[in-house]
Amino acid sequence: MTESGRAPQPSLSELIEAKAAELTRKLPYADVFEEKKAILTQWFFNKDYFTMGSASAMACILTHPLDLVKVRFQLQGELRPPGKYPVVYRNIPQAMAAVTADQGPLALYRAIAPAFVYQFLMNTVRALVFEKCNRWGLTSDLDEEPVLWRYAAACALSGSAGAVVASTAYLAKIQTQSQAGPKLAVGWQHNHSKSRWVVWNAFRDRKGYLKGGFQGGTSAVMRISVASTVQLLSFTTIQHGMYALGVHDAILNSCLSGVISSIPVVLISNPFDVICTRMYNQELGAYYKSNRECAEKLFQREGWRGFYKGAVANYCRTVPHMIVTLLIWDHFRKRSLDLSLINQSLSFEFQPEKEFEKDHKEILSKFES
Repeated sequence: MTESGRAPQPSLSELIEAKAAELTRKLPYADVFEEKKAILTQWFFNKDYFTMGSASAMACILTHPLDLVKVRFQLQGELRPPGKYPVVYRNIPQAMAAVTADQGPLALYRAIAPAFVYQFLMNTVRALVFEKCNRWGLTSDLDEEPVLWRYAAACALSGSAGAVVASTAYLAKIQTQSQAGPKLAVGWQHNHSKSRWVVWNAFRDRKGYLKGGFQGGTSAVMRISVASTVQLLSFTTIQHGMYALGVHDAILNSCLSGVISSIPVVLISNPFDVICTRMYNQELGAYYKSNRECAEKLFQREGWRGFYKGAVANYCRTVPHMIVTLLIWDHFRKRSLDLSLINQSLSFEFQPEKEFEKDHKEILSKFES
């Protein structure tokens, strides 16, 4: 109490601090304003390539069992004529039930760790390279109008870069997914105890990245570059067509476009996918010396249908993976927008103290606005 009997009035700085604290408590995601955590969180959500890689990796939680079954279908009857080998995997439900009965339910998530790493690395690099191509004007002409063949070239380039960076993780994923018990074994069986030993053995036995860690890398470059090009062009075309038909909701439009555009993606890329799986899964040079030799042997001994082994499982995995990735990415982008708005609301520019000769009510009304 002062001599006049009145309570002391808080200073202007104390009022400002109290009001800012009150506003912060009311804001969503207020916990992110913890110094370094706030900076790191905002930086992460503002990078589209990181959020895309993270969203694709998270989608593996849903689609990994389908991916494992797809690999088993593609390796079944390798280099053997149709009807000359036992069919242990007939369809998706039967294959998943067989794997569960033989090795337990967790066997459907075999190699989930390298799958996470692969999806994050591949999609992060792919999105980053494509973003740079777009920013540097490589996808448009001198009038800044988009050019179709340049977009296709940027997709192929970004997909190739992602495949190269993530090749070793894909090697660990494929060789671990193919491992099974004697009743369900298909393809070459490496018998790695854990996924990380795939990489270690590849480097130790073959002395270097190009011979061991990059096994099958050229087939992955072909597969991802083709799939990326077809995916973006078909998805964009169908998305615009759906919008013209009156589907204006962004989420619904993206989901329907993903379902339809996955058909040409699987039809065109599945032959490359089969070649890629077999090049990665074999003991280096045991069956095939090159991608061309793999394609020739596959056609001669299994016929054209051999190129489309696992196509149904590939489609059933591609559609939900694309949709879930887009939904998670959309959530990340909304979170990024929320964080930027919160940051703007708290970034006040104060003038020197000599200019603060205004009434307290006027100061507080500025905060309220």
